[in-house]
Amino acid sequence: MLLKIGFIGAGKAGKTLGLYFKNHGLHISGYYSKTIESARTGADLTGSRAYLNMDDLAAVSEILFITVPDQVLAEIDAHAALLIEQKSIDRGKIWFHVSGAHPANILAGIKRAGGSVGSMHPLQSLGDPVSGAQGLEEAWFSLEGTAEALEAGKTILEVTGGHYSLIDGERKPLYHAGASVISNFFVTLLASGMRYFAAVGMKEEDILQAIKPLVEGTWSNIQRQGTVSALTGPIVRGDLNTVHLHMERIQKELPTELDLYKALGLKTVEMIEGKRLTPEQSEKIKMILEDQDHE
Repeated sequence: MLLKIGFIGAGKAGKTLGLYFKNHGLHISGYYSKTIESARTGADLTGSRAYLNMDDLAAVSEILFITVPDQVLAEIDAHAALLIEQKSIDRGKIWFHVSGAHPANILAGIKRAGGSVGSMHPLQSLGDPVSGAQGLEEAWFSLEGTAEALEAGKTILEVTGGHYSLIDGERKPLYHAGASVISNFFVTLLASGMRYFAAVGMKEEDILQAIKPLVEGTWSNIQRQGTVSALTGPIVRGDLNTVHLHMERIQKELPTELDLYKALGLKTVEMIEGKRLTPEQSEKIKMILEDQDHE
């Protein structure tokens, strides 16, 4: 299928998406970027062309992906809208951005000028373009925007075989916050847990090897059973003594970790209350977790 896709911005996201699309037979028309050198790196990677200005790229493209940092979106939107109004760019183009936090309507200027706007966000951490494009083979995408943009986005992802969900653009910050909790805070959570192992004398390199099968086994259980059924540990067992023992020792040796332990414990109780814990068990565990004195 010949979909002429141009990229405004030749950073990590632009090059990775461009290579992913190219690998699935989509036609990359080229790149326009802050510097011609950056545009050339994207063009060389995807067998396309580098452009000195946005309107020349738009002239040879049906779909434009704006792959710039979020704080630059408004600037690109204003410039593109002006070009459309001046008839330097045909208003029939479809414009996507790839921000996880902002809705398609952040491209309000382009939309007012007559363009179709959408957002397509891959739920994936992007590395270098080659490994990033490979990672996109298993990524899930979110789509939202105008009807024309949605149809174009669906067509692109049907060609690549990408899985996607249609989401509410106005609630996009919640979607992005969820991604941050799972991806960013997962790293924070691991770092916190590793401090416990270090406190009992384990070396960092040993900790990483020791927790790998634990993390992978937990993920495997979640995939098979879901979060509620996969949960193990003292809270789901209603083991009040163990939870109390944890908190006493944390208070003495890792006091800065106690608030996070308590918050996660309370969230765990909330998740399984009435499912794997009785109301009575839940209340008893909450009393321990909310106790301010563990000396």
